[in-house]
Amino acid sequence: MVFFPLTHQIPIPNKDIISWIFDDPKYYQDEPMYIDAQTPSHSISLSQARILVKKLIAGFHSAGLQKGDCVCIHSFNDIHYPILVLGIIAAGGVFTGTNPSYTPFELTHHIQTADVRFVVTQPEMVGSVLEVAGTCKIGKERIWVFDVLGEEVPDGLRSWRSLLGVGERGWEGFDDEVMAGDVVAARLFSSGTTGFPKAVDISHRNLVAQHVLTQEINKKPWKQIRLFCLPMFHVAAVPIIHTSVLKAGAPAVIMLRFDLAQYLEATDRFAITEWYMVPPMVIAIVMSPLAKNYSLRSVRNVSIGAAPLSRESQRALKGLLDERAIVTHTLKTTIQRASVASYQIPKQNHKLIDDNGNEITTYDTPGERKPPSLFTTTPNQAPVYIRGPTVIKSYYKNAHATSQTLTPTSSLATGDIVYCSSTSQEWYHIDRKKELIKVRGFQVAPPEIESVLLSHPGILDAAVIGVKIRGEECPRAYVVRRPGRQWEALGEKEVRRWCEVRLARLGRF
Repeated sequence: MVFFPLTHQIPIPNKDIISWIFDDPKYYQDEPMYIDAQTPSHSISLSQARILVKKLIAGFHSAGLQKGDCVCIHSFNDIHYPILVLGIIAAGGVFTGTNPSYTPFELTHHIQTADVRFVVTQPEMVGSVLEVAGTCKIGKERIWVFDVLGEEVPDGLRSWRSLLGVGERGWEGFDDEVMAGDVVAARLFSSGTTGFPKAVDISHRNLVAQHVLTQEINKKPWKQIRLFCLPMFHVAAVPIIHTSVLKAGAPAVIMLRFDLAQYLEATDRFAITEWYMVPPMVIAIVMSPLAKNYSLRSVRNVSIGAAPLSRESQRALKGLLDERAIVTHTLKTTIQRASVASYQIPKQNHKLIDDNGNEITTYDTPGERKPPSLFTTTPNQAPVYIRGPTVIKSYYKNAHATSQTLTPTSSLATGDIVYCSSTSQEWYHIDRKKELIKVRGFQVAPPEIESVLLSHPGILDAAVIGVKIRGEECPRAYVVRRPGRQWEALGEKEVRRWCEVRLARLGRF
């Protein structure tokens, strides 16, 4: 059963991502789009970005980049990072990004798995790149130093600015449905919940569709000004910061990394309207007295993802913002670039498949508007399968992983446990399949227990895992006491009593 089949079609352009961004802008092209939070005079407009991209095309081609070659950026955040990404794609290459904190082992795995041929790295990471370059068969002539702060370039290497001194060259665009789905723009990595992280190819069409379906269907009634500190190599950053900023004309204030005081100050100073966050950022803000020292009333939209976050924390955050602010908690996957279960996205079909491979063809109980506790099994909650233009074609050079994730009809097994309401026509996300704990045959969700624990005034943080006791899986909780003399005596017995009156027996530890 396909839930809520579409009554109309949403056109997705078949253009390459570069032409789609630069060919027909709907805003003033000299307005700063990428703005340095520390030094706002350092900025890049659409007009400047277009010129830089053309220079990078000429530079990369002069260096020997061929169509389909993968280029790795090993760097912290910077306003020039997205320009490098677009330059790589415009030159016919494939972008991949790595975590600057990677060990040599992790960096080697990423470079070899993605078939990286060129690397752009910040000066402080040159040592680790050179350490693995030999193993990965990458010569110094294919390594550039991303000296954006004017740092000294080590002997034997070249600055990335040398790529800008070869001239300008246009990109080879296309407007073809097959090419849009087949030509790879980025090679991102899955979380590696089963083994090492795996490379996932993201097409031009995936990126275009991600923007159209999440940004253009429902236009924002406010001026979009984004504050961005999530790492730019991360899968969540790619559509938000590397493509949507210039397409939408939505300025982004860029931070090197998250710093609580600087984040709050930048929100106030730049009248930020959109936040993109992970749960630890939310917890830091709602738990800190600093939040009361700044005006956060300009924020209209908050998108939180990557990990579970309690309902109480979301409410606390919303209490700091304007009453019109929208706070959305969304879990996404690398291989399905749009939201899985927060709302129905046009041009995507959803199916529920149980553990036996049978399709669920009924809605949840009529009138049900909130997710049931997982301690009382709901028969029609199941892993969701999704198909649409944001779903990838395959893992890179990994047929086994592809067959385990995608059906023959290109439906993606998300691993998200959800159910669908017949009355509200909303999807309710319960948990990730691999994170559920099976207690005597019943599914128990760790976030549900964690939410109860975090509602105790003396508990600062909590985590719940599954452990084997006499061959049976049971939940085990780890908690952090809140600082203060009044909580020094808080112990296991009191925490157990707190949970016993709030959780069904299966959820107790």
